[in-house]
Amino acid sequence: MKRLKPLNDFVFKKLFGENKDKDILIGFINAVLDIEVEDLYIVEEKLDKDKIDDKQGILDIKAICHSGEKINIEVQLVNEHNMIERTLFYWAKLYAEDFKAAEKYSDLNRTITINLLGFTLLDEIESFHSIHKISDTKTGKTLTELLELHFIEMPKFSSITPDVHNSLHRWLLFLREDKNNQQNLEEVFILDQLVAKAEDKLRRLSADEETIRLYQLREKYLSDQKTQMDGARKAGWNEGRSKGLDEGKSEKAAEIAKNLLKVPGMSIQDVSDYTGLSLDEVKELEKEIR
Repeated sequence: MKRLKPLNDFVFKKLFGENKDKDILIGFINAVLDIEVEDLYIVEEKLDKDKIDDKQGILDIKAICHSGEKINIEVQLVNEHNMIERTLFYWAKLYAEDFKAAEKYSDLNRTITINLLGFTLLDEIESFHSIHKISDTKTGKTLTELLELHFIEMPKFSSITPDVHNSLHRWLLFLREDKNNQQNLEEVFILDQLVAKAEDKLRRLSADEETIRLYQLREKYLSDQKTQMDGARKAGWNEGRSKGLDEGKSEKAAEIAKNLLKVPGMSIQDVSDYTGLSLDEVKELEKEIR
C-alpha cells in the first residue's frame, strides 16, 4: 500500500479537518503555537470532485477555539509569488467573518493563520518557522495580539537535523515526504501518541478507494498548476531576454521589467535578478502598471 502524501492539501484536510479526530488538529496547533489549546470546533466542508478541481477552491482548515480565537491552516506547495498578500487577504476575511454592524469592534477575536509551504518564501529569515505580528518599527513593541501569521517553510526544515524531542519537529517529520525518514518516524510514533494516531488515520485513508481517487485528482491539479507556473515564468524570461538582446541598452531595463511584471508568476525578485534593477526600482515600476 502506497502512503499518500500528507502535504497534499486534500489529504491534509482529511487528516486534520474532521471534528471526530479534532485531537489531532489540537496537537498540531499546540506544537506550532507553543500554547495549550484545550478544545476547538472545526468548520467542516464537504470534499468532492468539484471542490478539488476548482482552481478557486481553497482546501484550508478553519477552527474556532473554545476561547474564541480563530485559526486558519493552509498548505501551499506551489509558489504563486503572492503568498504574503494572499495570507493577509484570508486573514482579514476570517477576522471580520460573522461580524455584524451593530457589534462592538472589541468583540473581534484574535485570528491566527498557519501556512505550510513547499517552497522558500523568506530568504532573509534562516528559521523554517517564522511568526509575524504588527509592531512599532522603532521600538519593536507589538501593537496588538489580534493578528498573528505563521509561515512554516518545509525546504528549510529539511535542511536541519530534526529533534524528535521537539513537538513541532515531530509533526513536520510526519508531514515530510522523505524515504530516509522512516527511522525518525518510528521514534516519533513512540514518543507522540497524537502523531501516531495521525499516521494510523493516514494508513486508513491510503487504503480507501474513494480517497485515493480524489487524491490522484488533486495531485494532477497541483502538477498542472506547477507546470503552468513554470511555463509562464519561462515565457517571461524568454520575452525579457529577447527584448534585452534586441535593444542592447541599459536604459531599456525599465521597459523590460514592465513586460516581465505582466507575466503571471513572475516575482519582483525575478525581475530584479534579470534586469539588474533594484527591488525598490522594480516595485515603483509595478505601481506604474497597476
